[in-house]
Amino acid sequence: MIQRVFALLLILSLQLFAKQYNTNIINIEAKLFVKIALLEEGIRSSDSPILSIYILAKKIDENAAKKFQSAIEADYPNVLLNKRVTVQIVQFNTAMQQKPDAVIVLQHKKKELQEIAAWANKNKIVSFAYDPAYLKNGLLVSLYLGKTTKPYLNKKVIQEYGFVFNSYLMQLSKFKE
Repeated sequence: MIQRVFALLLILSLQLFAKQYNTNIINIEAKLFVKIALLEEGIRSSDSPILSIYILAKKIDENAAKKFQSAIEADYPNVLLNKRVTVQIVQFNTAMQQKPDAVIVLQHKKKELQEIAAWANKNKIVSFAYDPAYLKNGLLVSLYLGKTTKPYLNKKVIQEYGFVFNSYLMQLSKFKE
C-alpha cells in the first residue's frame, strides 16, 4: 500500500514540473516554423539539400517533442524549396556538438535558454521558441496565436548577429526585444 501511494505521489510531482503543451499550437508551429526557417537568407541560399531541425527537449517534454517531430514529418514528407526536412529530438548538450539549420526550443530554465540562445546565435542557427516569453532570453523567433497568427522576431538578435529574413516576413512580423 505504501509503495502505491509513493508511486502516485511521484507521478503527480512529475506532472507539476511538466509544461502543458497544446497539440493545436504544436501543429500550427510545426507548419510555420519550417517555412520561416526557409525565409532566412543563410538557410535559403545554402547548397545543402537538407534543412536540419533539432528539437531541444528534456526527458520530461519528450512526448511534446515527438508530437512536434511527427507533425513536421507529416507536413513535409517531400522536398520543400529543394531541401528535404529532417527532424531530430536531442538534448542541448548533444546539440552543441552539431550545427543544425534550426532548433525548436521547448521548456528549459532561464540560464539554459540563455546558453541555447548564445550558442544558436553565434553559430547562425535559427532558434524557435514554443513560448514567446523565451524571446527575452535571446531566442530568435516565436509565434503569436490569437485572432491572427503573427511571427514574433527578436529585433536585437537579428541586428546583433546579422540574420537576414525575407522582406515580406519582416513586414508581417512583430518585433520583440
